[in-house]
Amino acid sequence: MKWIAFVLKSMRRSKLRTLLILGTMTFGVLVVALLLSLLTTLDSVANNPNSTNRIVVRHKSGLTQVLPRSYEAYLKQQPEVETVCGLQWFGGFYQDPGNFFANFASDEETLFQVFREEFGASGITEEQLKEYIRDGSGCIVGKALADKFGWKVGDTVPLTGTIFPISPRLTIRVIFRSPKPSDENVLHFHTKLLEEGVPRMKGRVGTYFVRTKSPDDIPRLIERVDRNFANSASETLSETENSFNLSFVKMLGNISVLLQGISLVVLVALIFVAFSTMAMAIRERTTEISVFRALGFTAQRVMGLVILEGLVLTGAGGALGLGLTWLLAAVLRPVMGSIFPFFQDFNVQTGTMLLCMGGALAVGLLSTFMPAYEAVRKPITEGLKTL
Repeated sequence: MKWIAFVLKSMRRSKLRTLLILGTMTFGVLVVALLLSLLTTLDSVANNPNSTNRIVVRHKSGLTQVLPRSYEAYLKQQPEVETVCGLQWFGGFYQDPGNFFANFASDEETLFQVFREEFGASGITEEQLKEYIRDGSGCIVGKALADKFGWKVGDTVPLTGTIFPISPRLTIRVIFRSPKPSDENVLHFHTKLLEEGVPRMKGRVGTYFVRTKSPDDIPRLIERVDRNFANSASETLSETENSFNLSFVKMLGNISVLLQGISLVVLVALIFVAFSTMAMAIRERTTEISVFRALGFTAQRVMGLVILEGLVLTGAGGALGLGLTWLLAAVLRPVMGSIFPFFQDFNVQTGTMLLCMGGALAVGLLSTFMPAYEAVRKPITEGLKTL
């Protein structure tokens, strides 16, 4: 403890330099941790373990085009297929256009089977399922969405259509929980309600989500489905659900390379600033180091004290940076999530925090080891000349 007290006292000698290192480390760790957390979030979109045995079948011309309902029968006949659910993006809003969230017209009979991982943590009872299926104007919502608007089971939710000229009044029959926050910011209602209100959607659907019996079945199933509907009036484009989700991430451009580049630049700048600042501080204390050695302190102990000071400084800056990152992530999550739903999962992972703290301590070690080693190598008499 006495050495820690000594280090803290030594840090107070040049408050400006101490604040410079603390500020540099705090800002650097804040930026790197945020960028790494963004990369982790984006990576989870394309590597969602819940989607490994699901494919998406959509119109080859794009998501604005629809597919015939007759395709569903063919998909269900394939030996690799477990079940099929048709989904149509509705794009409605609640009360105000600013209250935008994901909402779909979905096949109520198969929705829970295809997305059983997303609904599995909810503890949805058989009675609730039957009530939802029975009620043609019923809907299911995620808990995060229900908490946001203060909804509860039995409440009426009026949705104003933007793409389709209907505004259904829905009754909440199920509020579900999901392991991922982004999966709880969604509303599903009966596809029949859309078909009855919009005649042109009768017998049509936007996409089919197909659950296969095994992930190994996916490649040959994708090839067979697209080959079967080739040269038809509505050609298909089939892909894994992870690839489908990744296409939305690509709207942001090659953001992964950009984030990695920025992280590297910040890291190099951080090392340079820390190294030059600590080297300057140690050079100014050459005489003090020589005095310690003249009093009987070993070179190893003196060197250890100098390195300890660097580790305390950079460690404190790293901890402060991670604390600010955690607070900033809580502020950014709902803002970014309102634009891209998958950013509702944005948070600072434990692995990211450990990596950043380890990096901060490594910077402290690297920036002090060589200057401290050079200082203790000097003859004591040479260091005492300036006295």
